[in-house]
Amino acid sequence: MQHRLRVWHALAPVLFFSCAVSAAGTSPEAGNDARGFTFWSDAPNVTRWGLGAGVQYEQSPYKGDDATVSPLPLIYFENKWIHLFGTTLDVNIGRWDNFSFTLRGEYALGDGYKESDAPILDGMQKRQGGFWVGPAMAWDTGYGIFGASFLTAGNKGLKGGVDYRRPFDYGDFTLVPHAGIDWYNSRYVDYYYGVEDDETRAGRDAYAGKSTYNLSAGVRLDYQLTPHQTLSLDAGVSRLGGGITDSPLVDRTIIPEARLGYLYRF
Repeated sequence: MQHRLRVWHALAPVLFFSCAVSAAGTSPEAGNDARGFTFWSDAPNVTRWGLGAGVQYEQSPYKGDDATVSPLPLIYFENKWIHLFGTTLDVNIGRWDNFSFTLRGEYALGDGYKESDAPILDGMQKRQGGFWVGPAMAWDTGYGIFGASFLTAGNKGLKGGVDYRRPFDYGDFTLVPHAGIDWYNSRYVDYYYGVEDDETRAGRDAYAGKSTYNLSAGVRLDYQLTPHQTLSLDAGVSRLGGGITDSPLVDRTIIPEARLGYLYRF
């Protein structure tokens, strides 16, 4: 199976290990006593980086397509200008009090499918992943962190997400409940879940995608093995919106997902 449905919010690559990375000291989500707008170029420049690996479990929404367990390479790099984690790159713009603003680039490495992935996809034209770009922000309220992003990939449409997470520290352990809502426009849904007239067959009617919302919730547990090493488990579920579940390609509404990973910060 090639497809990797991004049913968790658009910020998921940033959230995974975010507490462990923030502990290093200069994450854009860290608290700040400054008042008024401050450009990131005015901040001290400290470089941090790390490497790791993990595995992720994902359930496909497509009929007849099984869940997969796949490797998850982890690359982390951060200075005052950029924050890179996995396939997500944030270019820091500035901060207004506890609001931080970035320009986000995200490569959807696993998005899309090929017709051999499942019987229901036989005869469908191949759908591919893409590079998404747009603004993102985070707001540290002191009682949790709100995040938001709005991304576009041209002919693959638009997607946006808002999320909330609240870290709780217990010695070497950090527990992070999180929840989010993602919006996908009709072009996005049509590209990944639509059926063109020339792709119809018995049991697969034509379908034009409609904009929709997905809901997600989960919890992440981080364990600080050493000051430089972190082990993390993130598990959750998403509920697909009607614009997706109405597609004749889809037969699931609830999608479970889990990630287990290890990160070493140099």
